[in-house]
Amino acid sequence: MSDARKAIGVLVLVAALSGVAPVRGQAEFAAPPGPYFPLTASRHQNLPTFAFGEPVVGTTYFYWYDVDTGAHIIDHDGTDALTTHPADMANLSFKRAAWHRRQLLDMIDAGLDFCMPVYWGVPGQYDGWSFRGLSPLVEAHDALLKEGKEPPPIGLFYDTSILQFNWANADGSSRHIDLSTASGKDWFYTAMRDFFSMIPPSKWARIDGRPIVFLYAAEFAKGQDPAQMAYVRQRFAADFGVEPFIVKHRDWQGPADAIYQWGGAIALQIDEHVAALGPGYDHSAVPGRTPLIVERRNGAAYTESWQKLLACSPSRRPWMVHVETWNEWHEGTDVADSREYGRTYIDLTHKYAALFRQGVQTPIRGEYTSAAQVQWRPGRDQGISLRPCGGDGEWKEATMAGQTCVMTQANTLSPAQYLYFCVDDSFAYDADAAFSLTIRYCDSGCDAFQVEYDNTDPAQGPVQGAFRNAEVVRLTGTGEWRTATVELPQCRFVNRCNQADLRLAPLGGSLTLAVSELVLRRQP
Repeated sequence: MSDARKAIGVLVLVAALSGVAPVRGQAEFAAPPGPYFPLTASRHQNLPTFAFGEPVVGTTYFYWYDVDTGAHIIDHDGTDALTTHPADMANLSFKRAAWHRRQLLDMIDAGLDFCMPVYWGVPGQYDGWSFRGLSPLVEAHDALLKEGKEPPPIGLFYDTSILQFNWANADGSSRHIDLSTASGKDWFYTAMRDFFSMIPPSKWARIDGRPIVFLYAAEFAKGQDPAQMAYVRQRFAADFGVEPFIVKHRDWQGPADAIYQWGGAIALQIDEHVAALGPGYDHSAVPGRTPLIVERRNGAAYTESWQKLLACSPSRRPWMVHVETWNEWHEGTDVADSREYGRTYIDLTHKYAALFRQGVQTPIRGEYTSAAQVQWRPGRDQGISLRPCGGDGEWKEATMAGQTCVMTQANTLSPAQYLYFCVDDSFAYDADAAFSLTIRYCDSGCDAFQVEYDNTDPAQGPVQGAFRNAEVVRLTGTGEWRTATVELPQCRFVNRCNQADLRLAPLGGSLTLAVSELVLRRQP
């Protein structure tokens, strides 16, 4: 870690947090499994740290594989559990420091700033791979430091699926953890405590001196309470002498230091502080799943995600990148050295991580770079395209009042119905500019419709401004074709509107909206 990333002086602790009563060690789990507990503030002085806002690149590190037992390598039916395969299968085991060493060396080559073991540690079950794999990781990390190398510091990726699948009851059944209860909050925190008790504080990946904690999806919890985050901060500060830097998945309640979204391997995910990206996706080897393949296209998918991130203005783009993933070989999202791809993705990561840290911006050029407007009609994309039918954006082609159009359809995901549109990146990408949108629509079906669009002001609309509301267009039920023009200030258009740039949202009535043309014009 460079000198510019080191030593944020003495940490100031918050003794009490608003609305949370002091709690210490609610006694279901008496002691953590590791030796680095408890800690005081003095243990964190003058240790390396990244600063908030400093460009950094990290990755999720899956360490549950074991060639000796076949765990996470061979499925129960004897078939291959991996979609892609590590280059060194003979030494693949969470129990072997030599395997962790090889991965850490490759992470150095990839230019990664920190790594996050994907931790599935159930409190009290201290013989599982999540615990047993951390000591060899620390051993390998120590050895590299003694050789003068700089392996990436270690953060926590908390696999919150343990809140539902944990086999924690006395009879071996799972206990569905409810975070709105005192015991649920304690259980939630304890898993985090156990992890950091096994990692020397000198190895913690930090932001402003605080250890990085990524929280996977909240959907696995039986219930939530916004106070759960404050509870974790208070317990952690009491036990370790410092608060954690919490990066939450979008579906978590309660305040966090940053927000991210899983799914970067499928498509670039941009939040205010964190971007997630990856090389593609293929879980063909995982039994019982609906097929989903996002082709790597010989590295083009990964390259395009990085290039889109670098096309964002450095003043607006996220400063932290989550590479998804280092080595999730089940789902084919790996960038590590593999039989199928060699070191291609290590080299690509090194290249683009360096450009990202340097603050380089590379604007997207293309067919519509100098165009004054772009247009969509059914079957005819000229700089605007209709997102493929699916999810809450179901639609069908139709003919109404003599015009070819597309029409919203009911879906199983939501009572709402939308038409999603993508603006060509060469026309507008991270624009921070005003546009006008003209829509030709049939005056029947819904009572009104509204344009929701990706904008630059995070306070304007959900998901940090990804769904800003424009003015409402009222329908009168004449059944005629009409035209409305809507002004869209502060457009960003970085595909944050559910992988689109804008959507039309029918309101009231039958929620049916038929449109035959969109024209998007630049404003002076």
